[in-house]
Amino acid sequence: MHIFKLPDLGEGLPEAEIVEWFIKPGDVVTADQLMVSMETAKAIVEIPCPESATVVKLYGQSGDIIHTGDPLVEFSEEGVTLSSKAVAKTEQPKASTSVVGELHTSESKLKETAQSVSGNSIGVKATPAVRALAHRYNIDLAIVTPSGAHSTVTAADVERVVKIFADVGELVPLKGVRRSMAKAMTQAHAEVVPVTIHDDANVSTWFTQGDITVRLIRAMAIACEAEPTLNAWYDSHSIGRRIIKSMHLGLAVDTQDGLFVPVIRDAQSYSAEAMRDKINTLKELVSQRKIAADDLRGNTITLSNFGSMVGKYANPIVMPPTVAILGIGRLFQQLAYMKPGDGKGDIIEHTLLPLSLTFDHRSITGGEAARFLAVLMADLALDS
Repeated sequence: MHIFKLPDLGEGLPEAEIVEWFIKPGDVVTADQLMVSMETAKAIVEIPCPESATVVKLYGQSGDIIHTGDPLVEFSEEGVTLSSKAVAKTEQPKASTSVVGELHTSESKLKETAQSVSGNSIGVKATPAVRALAHRYNIDLAIVTPSGAHSTVTAADVERVVKIFADVGELVPLKGVRRSMAKAMTQAHAEVVPVTIHDDANVSTWFTQGDITVRLIRAMAIACEAEPTLNAWYDSHSIGRRIIKSMHLGLAVDTQDGLFVPVIRDAQSYSAEAMRDKINTLKELVSQRKIAADDLRGNTITLSNFGSMVGKYANPIVMPPTVAILGIGRLFQQLAYMKPGDGKGDIIEHTLLPLSLTFDHRSITGGEAARFLAVLMADLALDS
């Protein structure tokens, strides 16, 4: 027998989710025949058969998460060397528009639940019988409030939690992009020391004719030139930073699958027309899940335009190793009193764009962040 293990899919990611099998036990397959599609946090990758053989066993079903290096398929032939062509194909991910399967067996669900609650009950006071009861229902004892003597978890405590979980519904593990996002947010919360500055930019002179996102990117490039410390990477292990000359802008894009942040490299060098074309292209690639992995990493600063949906201000999250993110809120109008030279006052209406700049205070001072925002707002206030 020969076991084919999940290879490194070329994105440096430790796991992938099975989307769809194209083979089944008993099938006689040929080398390079399409075998399975796997979803990583970046793309959907199609993996070909590594050899000509008979399929004996599939390790996992649609929806299961497989770690790199774990068994994926067992074939009937022994000692067969993987074809270099097949390995090369898996090292160069091919994006697909396949939809992630939603069917899970009871066994796989229990397995996922058990994985999600494992390892946290060490040190919890409970009898072996209570531990066995918790294991039977896949309950992590660490989340159970004890009611027994000396803070001991009782069988009644476990049964209470089982009833609560039954009432609120089944645990649905996060997968693919959402799973990657959850891990990234945990890292950001653990590492970054965030501070957010809010202000409003006056865009009255151009907002009806201008492209807001393109103008914002131009203003960010000018602000990065004035205060380059915000266009940087921070190394928490070395306690140092790398200030980067070119602005590689991460543009947050919301999708049903989760949040993507495609990168526009050397964003400061684009014309307005070229920038709009680039944004449209990236959004289309993201929506089709055809975006290349290299286009989703390496940003030096991030822009999030949540105001296109709703909301004025926010506390955007800085993702290491970057040190700054600019959030854009919903446009609003505000009346202002203008005093002309002859002393007669005039009431005019301004159109304002809410800005929320979050920065990592480990690397950036409040003064640097404030000066960055001031330069950005000054550029946004210009006629063109």
